[in-house]
Amino acid sequence: MRSLKFGHWVALLCMAVVVAGCGETRESAWDTTQAGALDEASKAQVAEFLNQANIAWDGRSDMGQAKAAVDALEAATNIDPGNAEALANLSHAIYFYADCHLRFDEDNPDLYKDTHEEGTRAAERALAAMSPAFAEKMNAGTLIEDAIDVLDASAVPALYWRSSNLGRWATLESFATLLAYKDEIRAIMEFCLANDPTYWYQAPDRYFGVFYAKAPSFAGGDMKKAARHFQVSMDAHPDYWGTRILMAEEWAIKEDNKELYLELIDYVLAGDPNVVPYIKPENTCEQRKATILKEDIDEYF
Repeated sequence: MRSLKFGHWVALLCMAVVVAGCGETRESAWDTTQAGALDEASKAQVAEFLNQANIAWDGRSDMGQAKAAVDALEAATNIDPGNAEALANLSHAIYFYADCHLRFDEDNPDLYKDTHEEGTRAAERALAAMSPAFAEKMNAGTLIEDAIDVLDASAVPALYWRSSNLGRWATLESFATLLAYKDEIRAIMEFCLANDPTYWYQAPDRYFGVFYAKAPSFAGGDMKKAARHFQVSMDAHPDYWGTRILMAEEWAIKEDNKELYLELIDYVLAGDPNVVPYIKPENTCEQRKATILKEDIDEYF
């Protein structure tokens, strides 16, 4: 099958690239500068921007509203850079804007990739604001997997959206770049799984489903582990359809399992996106992805 041949050559190519020490790196956004106290006028501005962000977020199925939520959160956190919760929400909003709107714009792939980089940096700002001790470790050159021990469960949202944005940016950059970040992503998601496994509809298990499926075996990939993590996430939240789409993309294609591929996609296409009202925008987005995956089935099998 085309996908298996492609995957075989990608694995060999990536092994050669990793041995050669290639792969893009990025400049992180750790900041130890302590935010000063806000005056009353600034507090009022922040509150207004956060209110605008909440209103726009409710309408995020619309591309303009999704971008408005990002813009309002950016405005709020520019005034109040110590607001870790708003910065984590910004990283989440950026991920949604990129994944559910920009990814479908084939004419501007660089904007899609660069937006995920912005989402990564927003989460790093959140972590630095949340824990100056963590930021100091990172600025001192400590590997993130060796620095997260100063964090607690409250850091899971920022850590998760950092990994989600970083993983997507790295994938779009090159497979070698993704492999270069695999150790830190794995350590961070193990932290999330241990400290808040139910976050964002069992997101840590969903992430590990992708992680173990995407990585070649020499880099820790394990299709059986991937399947188990996907199943845990789907069993916990069957109506969060992103898990099924990711399993179709990352597991069924690689395993040449056309029957499962169609089962996962058809489940999403047949569903009512209102089944969980809060994530209707996410599920609507996954139905859009499912339509494309079904149209492109002959490219994979």
